[in-house]
Amino acid sequence: MIYAVRDLTKYEEFLQVREVQQQIWGFAPGEGLYPPALNTAAENGGVVIGAFDGGKLIGFLFGFIGLHADRHLKLCSQTMGILPEYRNKGVAATLKWAQRERVLANEIDLITWTYDPLEAPNARLNLRALGGLAHVYRRNVYGENFGALGQGLPSDRFMVEWWITTERVQQRHDRITVEPIGLGSPIVNVCSGMTGVRRIESLALDLNVPVVRVEIPNDLQAIKKANMALALEWRAKTRELFEAYFARGYVAMDFVRAGEVWGPERAAHNWYVLQRPAEKS
Repeated sequence: MIYAVRDLTKYEEFLQVREVQQQIWGFAPGEGLYPPALNTAAENGGVVIGAFDGGKLIGFLFGFIGLHADRHLKLCSQTMGILPEYRNKGVAATLKWAQRERVLANEIDLITWTYDPLEAPNARLNLRALGGLAHVYRRNVYGENFGALGQGLPSDRFMVEWWITTERVQQRHDRITVEPIGLGSPIVNVCSGMTGVRRIESLALDLNVPVVRVEIPNDLQAIKKANMALALEWRAKTRELFEAYFARGYVAMDFVRAGEVWGPERAAHNWYVLQRPAEKS
C-alpha cells in the first residue's frame, strides 16, 4: 500500500507528531518532541515529514542541520516513528527516501542518526535497505528508562552515516539487487539455543580477517519481556564485540537475515557484516 508523504508545516501537525511519538514510545503526556522546535527546524533548513493514511498521521521523520565530527555539514535525523499497526509496510523506507530527496535539494550529502544495534528490523532497514554504515558505538545515550520500549536496558546506540550521493545508496534507491557480503566469514559470537532463549556462549575479540559477522537476536523486545537478564547479557556482550572491532577499524557494512528450520519452529538468524577497509599500499 502507498501512503501519502508530505512536509509538515503547521503547528497543529507538530502537536500531532508529539502525540504519535507518545503512543509509540509510551511517553507520558507532555513528554516527547517539543512542537516549537519542530516548527523552527522546518522553517530553517530542517526536515519534518509526515506519513498519512487518509487524514491520519501514521508516522513522522524529524531532522535538523548539524556538523559532523570533521565539521562536514549534515542533516541530523533525530527521530522517526511509525505506529505499530503500520510497521513492516514500507512506511519507514518511504519516509527516509523522501528525507534524502529534500536533503539533496539543499546540496548536503550526509545524513546521520542513531538506533539500537540489537533491534534487527532497524538494522535491516538502515544498513541493507538504505545503504547506511556504522563504525561508532555509543553507550547508554538516553539512560535506562527511555520510554516503554527502552525500559530496563542501557540505551546503547550505533551512529549511522548515510552518504546519500554514493553509488551504494543509489543502488538501493533504484531497487538494484545488492548481494550480501561476507556470508562465509567467521561469526565472532558463538550462540546456542532456540529463538527467544538464544544466548551468546563465547566471544572472539581479536580475529584478524577482512570480514566478520556478529549475530544479534531476532526479537529483542520479546526477549526483554520474557527474560530481562538475557537481554542485558546480549547488550553487554555485543557492546564488547562492537567496541573492540570498531576500535580496530571495522565498519558495519551490511545486515543479513538467514532463515533456518529447527524442528517444528521456524527461526531466523541475524548477522551484522563488519568489514575492515583495505590497507593502503
